[in-house]
Amino acid sequence: MNKNKIVIGQGAAAVDIVIQCQALPEEDGFGRIYKEQITSGGSGANVLVTIAQLGAPAALVAKLGEDEFGRQFRQELMADGVSTQYLLVKPGGATMHTYVFVAEHGKRSILVNSGDSFHTLAPEEVDDRILDDADVLYTDGCPAGVSVKLAKAAKARNIPVFVQIECPPSFMSPTSYSSGQINEVLSYADIICCGRDVYRELATADDYLFSLKDTYDKYKPAFGVICTAGEEGAIWHSRQDTLHCAAYAINPVDTTGAGDSFCGGMIYSFFLHNAGKKDSLAFASACAAIKCLSHGPRLRVSEAMVKDFMNKHVLTCNSIKHPRKKGKE
Repeated sequence: MNKNKIVIGQGAAAVDIVIQCQALPEEDGFGRIYKEQITSGGSGANVLVTIAQLGAPAALVAKLGEDEFGRQFRQELMADGVSTQYLLVKPGGATMHTYVFVAEHGKRSILVNSGDSFHTLAPEEVDDRILDDADVLYTDGCPAGVSVKLAKAAKARNIPVFVQIECPPSFMSPTSYSSGQINEVLSYADIICCGRDVYRELATADDYLFSLKDTYDKYKPAFGVICTAGEEGAIWHSRQDTLHCAAYAINPVDTTGAGDSFCGGMIYSFFLHNAGKKDSLAFASACAAIKCLSHGPRLRVSEAMVKDFMNKHVLTCNSIKHPRKKGKE
C-alpha cells in the first residue's frame, strides 16, 4: 500500500437516528422503543470510515447543511479518521438524516429525510484534481453529476473506480439521479458492488444471479460485479470465474452498515493490499460480520482485529458455475 496516497470517496453523508425496538410494527400496530441513538452514517461515509479504521488514508466529498446534524457529522467523521477537507456546507441548509428502526436479530427499516443540501452538490463545485494523489475512487453514484465527473476523471488517470449502488434506482430522487447518469457512472466502474434488489432493477429480472451476470455483460467492469446477499453470503462474477463466499455464522445485532463495511474491507484488501479475490471476499465478509455484532452504522476495527476474527471463524469461498439464463443450455 502506498502510504502517500488516499482513497477518495464521494457519496452519502447523513446522520442516523437509530431506534432499537423489539419488533418492527405492522401497519396500524404499536411497538416499544428500548433505546435511541443519534450517530453519523451515510453509505459513502461508512465505507471510508471502515477504510480509515483499518489503516488507510481516506477523504469524503459531500455537502452538508449548516445545522447541528452537519456539525455532528463533521466532528464524528474527523474522529473516525476520515479527512473532511472536501466537505462543503450549504448556508442555512438542512443535512440529510435517516430514521433507522432496528429490531431483534438485526432486522431493520429505514426512512430517509433528504434535507436540502446533500443533493445540491454540483459538478462545478468539485475540482477533479483532488484525484491526483488518489489510489482508488469510491462512489455510490449520488449526486450523479458529481459521480460522473469524478469517475470519468479517475478513469482518465487509470485510478480504479469502485461503484456501490446502495438503494434501488427507483428509490433515488429523479432531480439528482437519472438513469442515463447512473448508466454512465457504471460504465466507468472497475468493480460494481450492490445488493440483490439493486441488481434485480438494473437487469429487470427476478433472479438476482441472472441479473448479476446481465449487469456484468452490460457494463464489463474490469474486475467484475459483486453481490452482497445477506445470509446467503457474497458472489463475485467476472470474466474469469464466479466465486461464492458464504456468510460467517453469527447472531446479528444490527445489520445497518454491513454492506458499507463489506465495501470498505474489499477496497482495503483488493486494491490497497493487492490480495486475491478469494482472500478479499473473506476479508470483506469478515468486516460485514463484525459490523453486524454491534449497533450503529459504522465499523471501527483495525486490520489485526479483522484477521483475529477470521482466524476464529470458519468460512468457505468456492468457484461456482457462471449463472445462465433459464432456457439456455
